[in-house]
Amino acid sequence: MNSNDIRKLVEKFYEGKTSLEEERTLADFLLRDNVPDEFFPDSKLFYALNTHSMEVPNESIQAIESLIDSFKEEQPSDKKIKMSHAKYWAIGVAASFALILGVRQFQKSQQAESTLFTDTYKNPDDAYRATVEALQLFSDNFSKGTESVEKANMHLEKAQEIINQSLKQGIEK
Repeated sequence: MNSNDIRKLVEKFYEGKTSLEEERTLADFLLRDNVPDEFFPDSKLFYALNTHSMEVPNESIQAIESLIDSFKEEQPSDKKIKMSHAKYWAIGVAASFALILGVRQFQKSQQAESTLFTDTYKNPDDAYRATVEALQLFSDNFSKGTESVEKANMHLEKAQEIINQSLKQGIEK
């Protein structure tokens, strides 16, 4: 057998596609004393595999076979696989849609914030005058409100004095 055939057999062996006869041929070649250098690592592997042969107990073989059979029974059916793929697809579409809506809402909120703080006056002097007028109006209205509160407070104080005098007179009698 030439090196090219052996190389193909080695590849086939590592892929797990060799027959028992091909493995014996490969072992005969790789367990020789004068193996080419390119097959030396493979030769070491075959030497390790062939020098320590062990008998596997029959109970272990049966246990392994039953375990393998149980794996075959647990394989999901094609219908379940198709259904789960459909669910994942639907969830992916929904998530994409939600992401698009979220990005759109974020963009709208950014645009709203930028228009919220825009200047209403182009000239700073006009803005200053408008601010002074607004503060003056606030001050005038605030003063009017405090005057009313002061009058009400004065009336309350008078009423409190009358009540206190009445109580003192009632206690003295």
